[in-house]
Amino acid sequence: MSELLKQISPKEWTLSELRLLGTKSDTELARTLKRSISSVKTKRQRLEIPTPVVWNRPWTKRELKWIGKVPDEEVASRTDHSVPAAALKRRQMGIPKLDPKLRPWLPREDKLIGRFSDKEVALKTNRTVSGVRNRRILLGLGDIFERNPDWTLKEEKLLGTAPDDEIARLLGRTQLAVQRRRVKLGIPFKSRFRHNWTKREDRLLGKMSDALISKLLNISRWQVNERRHELGISAIRLHSPPWTKREDALLGTMHDRTLAKKLNRTKIAVAQRRRTKGINPF
Repeated sequence: MSELLKQISPKEWTLSELRLLGTKSDTELARTLKRSISSVKTKRQRLEIPTPVVWNRPWTKRELKWIGKVPDEEVASRTDHSVPAAALKRRQMGIPKLDPKLRPWLPREDKLIGRFSDKEVALKTNRTVSGVRNRRILLGLGDIFERNPDWTLKEEKLLGTAPDDEIARLLGRTQLAVQRRRVKLGIPFKSRFRHNWTKREDRLLGKMSDALISKLLNISRWQVNERRHELGISAIRLHSPPWTKREDALLGTMHDRTLAKKLNRTKIAVAQRRRTKGINPF
């Protein structure tokens, strides 16, 4: 019975253990002494020992070289920083967490990164694409490879002629790939709601009808009208061909709309001519 009580009763604190209270965080000390965190915390509070203030000393260049190359736990042991401090510094540097189970990268494997796409490097090194991407980020290399890297001159001529998503569907590429290529070539984007007018297109305004310009540029008529008003250009006045006796004879014999289509004139022009002649509508 006494042996059983001895096993159940908590382990007595030694003098050397008591001296450690307050020198580290309760969590770290519990791990070192192989006690529970609550046990360490309770003992420290009973002895009125304050919580240790963790002072984050600056990282040296030599210490920073270990971050990302070995697990956070090993960085902490090598640099005398805490594990949370090592993890925080790694995240601040934008370095992904290193899985200790993964095999280390060899110099010959590092040489492949940046020369080939992440997918190709993954196949050549028998690694995952995400693993290659994380390694590339760690080495400070950007992704210069696109899903479809080879652009033809014919494809490049389409850039900027329509919104990026439409070009992407047409070429079977991603919208991001189309956008990157367009920006790289310095081609302005094509908006569905606002047209990027060129000097050559501006010279067409007022020289032909808004309807004809809208068809030529594949934009809406109101966009042409808006641009013309913005530049203070008056609309072109279209002169209708003179009416013939044969056309006058048809006035009032059918609906104005029907006659307009037959004579290739506007409904307004037909109605105005009919009223001028004093002819009642059909």
